[in-house]
Amino acid sequence: MDEFFCEILVIGAGPAGLSAGIYCGRSERDAIILDGKEPSALKRAKEIWNYPGTEKMEGVQLLKNFKNQLKEYKTVRIIPGDVISLMVGMGKNMISTRTANITADVVIIATGGGQRKERITGEEALIGFGVSYCALCDGPLYKEKTVFLYGSDEEVLEDALILQQMGCIVKLITNVGINELPEKLNDVKKKKIEIFDKTQIIEIIGDNQGIIQKIVCKSTDPNKPNEIITHELNCLFILSHVPSNTIFKRAGIELDEKGNIKIDSEQQTNVKGVYAAGDVTGGLFQVVFAAAEGSLAGINANKYVRQLKKQ
Repeated sequence: MDEFFCEILVIGAGPAGLSAGIYCGRSERDAIILDGKEPSALKRAKEIWNYPGTEKMEGVQLLKNFKNQLKEYKTVRIIPGDVISLMVGMGKNMISTRTANITADVVIIATGGGQRKERITGEEALIGFGVSYCALCDGPLYKEKTVFLYGSDEEVLEDALILQQMGCIVKLITNVGINELPEKLNDVKKKKIEIFDKTQIIEIIGDNQGIIQKIVCKSTDPNKPNEIITHELNCLFILSHVPSNTIFKRAGIELDEKGNIKIDSEQQTNVKGVYAAGDVTGGLFQVVFAAAEGSLAGINANKYVRQLKKQ
């Protein structure tokens, strides 16, 4: 096992983690960024249209730009590895990967939304190519196009109304009965948004260019056993929540009911000296927000290290 010691450890090499790393480098802190096997959501994004100061580009290119900027700072290292154990809040923080043990004064968690187990056949391959988890973020790309929302709570109803206001042709699929949905259902009905209830999506199919083309649905209605329906569409918004990260939870880091890490206005968790930024904290899943949170976490982590050095 390799042994590493650093002032600041950043877990995650997406826009939040790399932005935090840049601010560590600017302060000449000895920092390590752990780059896990699960690729950043930015790397999977086909095109980014709304990152300030840049023209449209592929997500992988924008991520490369972040890393190129980070190369200017010699005190920051990027090493491969996924965290398998974490001990924090007891003076020095101890982090283990499969090949290394790392000791750090401060930890910044920027692991993104986490690896989602593929619940629908074809889902993983079409993320960024017609499969999305944020209607508010990606809805404007599908004006005057057919979009489906898949969920079973009030969020799916609210987003259906938002997407229709954006000019999308909206349809809604839920695996529960229509009467089990919240009161906002009346607003959806007034807007004449088509609803397919008691329906489960079992497969997402792309065309020969790898863009979403259709979904295959199965009825969960006992009166229509095994009925199969296919819908063509331009985008599918899957409104599901990221599960709690058991490693962080076991380390004593507080999560909300959706499994996101709770933070304060300085990006600090409930554990002193542990910060979090980006998609792992919930909120809007946008690159600009992740970069901003990562920068703030980096700034405050540097302040924390300075306080430690004075003691």
